[in-house]
Amino acid sequence: MENTIHTVNELLSTLKKYQCQFGKTYRENGFIFRGVSDKSWQLLPGLFREYKEPQNSSTIISASYSGRIYSSNEIEILAHFKKEAIGFLPHISLDDDFTWLQYAQHFGVPTRLLDFTSNPLIALYFCCRSESKADGIIWMVNASPFQTWSENEMFCAILGPDCTRDAMISSIMQSIKGYSDDDKERLEKYRPVLFTPAFIDQRMSAQSSRFLLWGKDDKPLESMIDEKNVMTLSPDGITYEVTNDKRFFANIIISGESKHSLMWELDLLGVNEKTVFPGLDGIGRYIERYYKENIDDLCNFI
Repeated sequence: MENTIHTVNELLSTLKKYQCQFGKTYRENGFIFRGVSDKSWQLLPGLFREYKEPQNSSTIISASYSGRIYSSNEIEILAHFKKEAIGFLPHISLDDDFTWLQYAQHFGVPTRLLDFTSNPLIALYFCCRSESKADGIIWMVNASPFQTWSENEMFCAILGPDCTRDAMISSIMQSIKGYSDDDKERLEKYRPVLFTPAFIDQRMSAQSSRFLLWGKDDKPLESMIDEKNVMTLSPDGITYEVTNDKRFFANIIISGESKHSLMWELDLLGVNEKTVFPGLDGIGRYIERYYKENIDDLCNFI
């Protein structure tokens, strides 16, 4: 049964139950979170999302189009970003595709990376910051059992003890570049890999960024996962960790009608545009929303 959250206290209380039943901490090897404003949206990187031309849109394209427009051009997209950005990032080797991929994701380029955070309040902020009145959702992944699940495939079975996170990432990056005809015994990683990125600017640090790197399997994460991997809270309020518990995936629904009040609560807790987006643009966003919401609040009493 879905729990719908209306306040920050309800969210923290629910997370405490998950913490007691499935883990010890949100921090080291704990939970990671992703908040989105519409619960119908899939857990899928921008590279693999489908484009649907809006109805009645005025476009220079004569025929309507629906489908993936980025994934078939992944190499070209990354190369294009390098060409345009190298003047701003001269310290990065052009051969270091993994670092370039992280920069590309951070600055809005469609990649096979998907953003998460280790801070649930940051996830709640991103869930509620839009004007959408739809119910939002916070997705949760328990990092340690997720890592076990990620490694539980042929790739790691063949590599054995050499199946490190670096080896898995290296395999995925090699698949982006493509393989030569001589490389007939190539070994490919299918399931996503979780890693903590280098905090290339203040925002990633402020947002406690984590990334999932998609492998060969380009489906949404929720489509890859079996029911046995879903964390279900016990009605008995279990307060101990089950040995070798392999469950790692859950979600919490956020009330669309409560998003405005949740943003107000988050602001009181110091989670707002100024702290999530450090810098002058964050200050500007904060002031714009501050006065807009004062008007909205005033109108509610008229």
